[in-house]
Amino acid sequence: MSEPPSQPSHSPAATLRPIQMVSIVVGMGALMITAVRIIVDPSAPLPSWIATGIVVLSLVASALLITFVGYTVPALPTGLPRENAEVTSLRYFTSTTTLRTALAEAPVLVAFAVSFAFEPHSWLPLLIALPGSLALFLVHAWPSARTAAATERGLEAEGAESWLSESLGFR
Repeated sequence: MSEPPSQPSHSPAATLRPIQMVSIVVGMGALMITAVRIIVDPSAPLPSWIATGIVVLSLVASALLITFVGYTVPALPTGLPRENAEVTSLRYFTSTTTLRTALAEAPVLVAFAVSFAFEPHSWLPLLIALPGSLALFLVHAWPSARTAAATERGLEAEGAESWLSESLGFR
């Protein structure tokens, strides 16, 4: 006779909330950088094609890095007790969520640098980077059932149960 799986000792909301807060804090940097850049020099001439191209390339590079690196986690060993699997899964989910958030914000940092580096100096490249970064953030960095499932695929690659979605309250 097998024992029923033990129930988690914490509430899913209490587990998910700190991960969401870290994502918000890291992601807010993009908005703050944009606001500061506009305040520093409110003039907005059309940016050069090189500046625009660099920003677009940074968005594409961030999307590719998020897709191919941002969800990479080692597989859990089979036979790992549920409590250990949950703790380990949550640790990997938190670290990859933070990585995906930083990668989603990177194009704004590039646009900020480009706005001063190329003539004419303009904050308009930030208007290209900010919506793209926000889209990357919402799709890949915000803790959701989809991002948990993507992380679970890596954690459970060798057949172990991660309990990640259950721990986060997505199941």
